[in-house]
Amino acid sequence: MASPTFIASLDAGRQRFESGAFHSAHEAWESGWRQTHGRERRVLQVLVLWSAALHHHERGKELGANRLLLRALEKLGEVGDVFDGVDVEGLREGLVTSLEQARAPWSEAAKPHWPETSASAVPETLDHETACPYCGEPVMVSVAPEEADDASYVEDCPVCCRPWEVQVSRDGDQLRISLGRDDAQ
Repeated sequence: MASPTFIASLDAGRQRFESGAFHSAHEAWESGWRQTHGRERRVLQVLVLWSAALHHHERGKELGANRLLLRALEKLGEVGDVFDGVDVEGLREGLVTSLEQARAPWSEAAKPHWPETSASAVPETLDHETACPYCGEPVMVSVAPEEADDASYVEDCPVCCRPWEVQVSRDGDQLRISLGRDDAQ
């Protein structure tokens, strides 16, 4: 499952990219790139390189654009064929198309399109591993993203069946879930 930082950065950059604001997309993706790790970081790095290349291409710097696009394709190879929320093959095709277009001066035909089958990486649930306040067994608490801001509800432990009071809050990108005894039940 993708991190909230990755999702927010991907979506913010995508909106800017689709509108043709390549430098602004670069900034949004770079911000997320600095805060993520592993394959998420690599995907954002590819997008940073792509948007920087398009920014250079728009300004008549075809050689610089070509170099950045080749680096992006190389980095994309390190991601693998599948990545949650990103159509890797569609991204590869977009990079290749941009590379072909960057051999000539910029025109509106060179403006790329975000991969059609790409989906935002919004998870169906946010999962948090913790321990039951009664039996101490490790348990997984799942929260719907739309309920992740200052939610409070009662849920039964799947091990001992006693009721917990679940408190959910968000601090920036960090989700905080705490379990307490619900002795009133």
